[in-house]
Amino acid sequence: MVFVLLSGCASPPLKDAILRSPEFQAEPLNKVTFLPVIDSRLDREIDVDLDGQIREPIIENLEDKGYVVIVSNDGDAISGITEEDLKSGDPMIIKQLSSSSSTRRILVVQLIDVSTDLTFGSTGVAEVAGFAYDQGLEKMIWRDKGIGKSGQGGLIGMMMISSMDNAAISAAILNLMASIPEYKAEKNVSSK
Repeated sequence: MVFVLLSGCASPPLKDAILRSPEFQAEPLNKVTFLPVIDSRLDREIDVDLDGQIREPIIENLEDKGYVVIVSNDGDAISGITEEDLKSGDPMIIKQLSSSSSTRRILVVQLIDVSTDLTFGSTGVAEVAGFAYDQGLEKMIWRDKGIGKSGQGGLIGMMMISSMDNAAISAAILNLMASIPEYKAEKNVSSK
């Protein structure tokens, strides 16, 4: 039920990102290569479909905002990349990430945490981080984090524990994507 409510809502107003460079503000991600999602969770007890639960909703959100998303499945580009690497904006890391990019802009999303808790009800918490790089400038142009929480009390909540992580992931993605503005150009068709 929570997932239906979250997915049916319109995009929230634009929020401030942790980092949004002047280059990003002048020319958003109009066309971007989206690399595979990095799973950086310490506890991987909860199964997460990185493509279905994280990547596809982000692609849909970006396309709804008018962006063209080129999907890259090059796992080598993200191999060995840590959260510290992503935050650093080091030109060598950007070169590794851009090895399979067919666009100037690169998007990387990282799953940091997903957890559920069962009491007299259940709660779910998820955290994702996003990073966009400009390979021409060799710098990070956008960075933000999205945190999502979901919960349901009582016996119904206890029975719904398996869906709390899904709802929390959806909320975290909406929160993350709220700092990317709509692209004002004509809506583009994605090429995948």
